[in-house]
Amino acid sequence: MTINIPSPSGEVAKRPLDFFWLTDYSGSMSGQKIATLNQAIREALPEVKKALSHHPQVQVNMRAIKFADDASWHVGPDAVPLDKFSWPELEVDGMTATAKAIDLLANELSFEKMPRRGLPPVCLLISDGFCTDPEQHYINAINKLISQPWGKKAVRLAIAIGDDSDYDESQLLKFVSHKDIGVLKADNSAKLIKYIKWASVTATIGASQANLKENRNNENIILSPPPISQPTLADSNDVF
Repeated sequence: MTINIPSPSGEVAKRPLDFFWLTDYSGSMSGQKIATLNQAIREALPEVKKALSHHPQVQVNMRAIKFADDASWHVGPDAVPLDKFSWPELEVDGMTATAKAIDLLANELSFEKMPRRGLPPVCLLISDGFCTDPEQHYINAINKLISQPWGKKAVRLAIAIGDDSDYDESQLLKFVSHKDIGVLKADNSAKLIKYIKWASVTATIGASQANLKENRNNENIILSPPPISQPTLADSNDVF
């Protein structure tokens, strides 16, 4: 049972939930990929808000990390409340510094930087390529992420864009908290939009309902299965 603590004003004190977007904007994301990514995130935001209307005790705060040759804040480092968050247009440039992005994320998930009464964070990684940082740097970044208590508790999902040969599925899977879901594979615009909407809404609601006393490694954060995409003639003409 969830116990809501009243604030001094008499309103229910909301519990913060930090949401991190990690988005690839390397050169290979040019054209339809980056356009669809920008569109999908913008379309996902009102759906997250709608889903949270049934959870008034939760305050979602968003940030975004972008990565190409390096990793930097696209929105941040200060978190922005969901009702004030907007997605700035993302353009393409450079390589795929996934390890640097994960390292930057891990830095934000320390006890000192996370809210004391916060819910498990949500971290959504979206990429279309192999990490161009040295392999050991990627392994170190993953180890750093899951060694942070909040990194270990986080709902971490990954969406791979393009054909299976465009990315390293086993590499992306190391980031994912829910191995039963695995890496979501989007080889066309329709799937990318569908998976971004599903992941952002489902992960947020799952984290909102978590019992932190029982949640050590995501054991009690249950996510509904991802949508099953039935191939259509339109999809065959819309592959990345």
